[in-house]
Amino acid sequence: MRPTTKHPILRILALIFLILASYYIFKIFTPEQVRHLILDSGSYAELIYLILWTFLPVGFFPVPILAFVAGMGFGLVKGSLLTILGAMLNMTLMFTMARYLFRQPVQNFLYKRYPQTKDILSCHKRRLRIALALARIIPLVPYNIENYAFGLTDISLFDFLFISLFTIIPGTIIYVNVGDKALKPNAFEFALSIVLLVLLFVGTSFLTKYMKETDSEKAERLRQEEKEKEHKIK
Repeated sequence: MRPTTKHPILRILALIFLILASYYIFKIFTPEQVRHLILDSGSYAELIYLILWTFLPVGFFPVPILAFVAGMGFGLVKGSLLTILGAMLNMTLMFTMARYLFRQPVQNFLYKRYPQTKDILSCHKRRLRIALALARIIPLVPYNIENYAFGLTDISLFDFLFISLFTIIPGTIIYVNVGDKALKPNAFEFALSIVLLVLLFVGTSFLTKYMKETDSEKAERLRQEEKEKEHKIK
């Protein structure tokens, strides 16, 4: 059953909340302040980290900074586990907000104005799963926007979380590893962590280029097939 929100005032309030949250998060929570807030929390550091991870990305706070801080404060293994857990909590929150507050009005608007968007937002489940996996692996779109965007589609919350869980693991480990090794910037391990980070971006860039070329080839092949069909009909 499609979730609905009968009171438009809730959507307006939610939108105002997102705008204000984004403004105050960028104004108050600087990367340096977040680092001190987590690292200076003593026995509550893990809990503070999870709370910040759950709510800061709602206002488009850059999540790589949180991963770096996790590496500095908790080490590679514990930092990675906490980051993945925080990301899952945050993704659930952002996806649910988009799904229950904005999906219906956004889809209604787009389907009337741009009927072709129905093939994107309400396409087959398998295509949505593939699109999500590629979006997570290839960082063309920021993590925060992806959470809201897929909440507007017809993908299920379970599929969204399950696919996201496994596709964010490699990047998470690499980002947390940089933070972990940053405490010894002159060590070989830090240089290696930077190399791995660069390789992540280079690898996804090549994958992005390959996907674009593949899509172009498919589109060209479909055009040729259409021309051949038209020629045979004539």
